[in-house]
Amino acid sequence: MSKQQDAMIVLEEVAQSLKESAEAVAVRSDYDSGRLMGYYEALSTLLSQCSVMGIDPSDLHLGAEFKPESLLGARKAA
Repeated sequence: MSKQQDAMIVLEEVAQSLKESAEAVAVRSDYDSGRLMGYYEALSTLLSQCSVMGIDPSDLHLGAEFKPESLLGARKAA
């Protein structure tokens, strides 16, 4: 495998991990809200840089319709 292929695998794993972690947050406190904002910022930056580099977000297997802003919608406490 080339370094570029390895980098894409790492990028995909990081994107998936961030998304799954963000979706698991049940906002119960200001701390949880802050965590969620951090995940949003990380995913937004990642997708922005992918756009700059010509990497299709679908290559990260986040889902064709995934928008980081969706993480900031009304979240219910579990």
